[in-house]
Amino acid sequence: MVAPATQLRLRDVTVQFGGIKALDEVSFDVERATICGLIGPNGAGKTTCFNCISGVYRPRSGAIEFEGRDLLAMRRHEIANRGVGRTFQNLALFPSMSVVRNVLVGAHGATGPGFIASMFNGPAVQRAELALRQRVEMLLHRFGLESMAHAPVSTLPFAVQKRVELARAMASQPSLLILDEPAAGLNHEEVEHLARQIQEIRDRDQITVLLVEHHMNLVMRVSDKVVVLDFGRKIADGLPQVVRNDPNVIRAYLGVQE
Repeated sequence: MVAPATQLRLRDVTVQFGGIKALDEVSFDVERATICGLIGPNGAGKTTCFNCISGVYRPRSGAIEFEGRDLLAMRRHEIANRGVGRTFQNLALFPSMSVVRNVLVGAHGATGPGFIASMFNGPAVQRAELALRQRVEMLLHRFGLESMAHAPVSTLPFAVQKRVELARAMASQPSLLILDEPAAGLNHEEVEHLARQIQEIRDRDQITVLLVEHHMNLVMRVSDKVVVLDFGRKIADGLPQVVRNDPNVIRAYLGVQE
């Protein structure tokens, strides 16, 4: 069997805020169409790592490559246009807008007709708009949002808002999807449903998933590999069943003294 190709590569990524190193020479690879869990105690540097990949932060040193291209040479919108989508730890939806309009925002973020063509609403624009709406309708159905498509997001339960944000991220047709604590605030049944959705994104859509999550059972169940950070440094990287028994990981989470 041919090994999956590396899609995302981090090499010696270092981020410093004042005298604190949020990331300290972090290196790891993520293979195409796999799920990579990124875990660690609070303050380990997980979200900082995400923010470097998506262009929110610029590392002090190191390299980040996506499909062989230098992400650090790109602006945030260029990174998104290259196929990097994400959700946020704190929901970044437009609360007064409807579900369908929130998801459409994600769809419009994908590459489409140019500005001049859009001004004149020509055939290319009309075809693109129809394709966008069809994609959004499919996503509303897929994530169980059809019945509330025209409801303001602010009126919906938190778990439903999480599904809206996931649908919006998928609307941009990413090839790499970054999920920042998608299980936070969900009950057991909702986490089970989320696990199936994440696996479906990998298996059906062939989309790579980079998952930051404190819900260890979810991470260990769905991930093909797990990377562990502690105080900004990588302390483990490998198969879930190996990582969960790594003494350094146990020490980081349980504070075991030697």
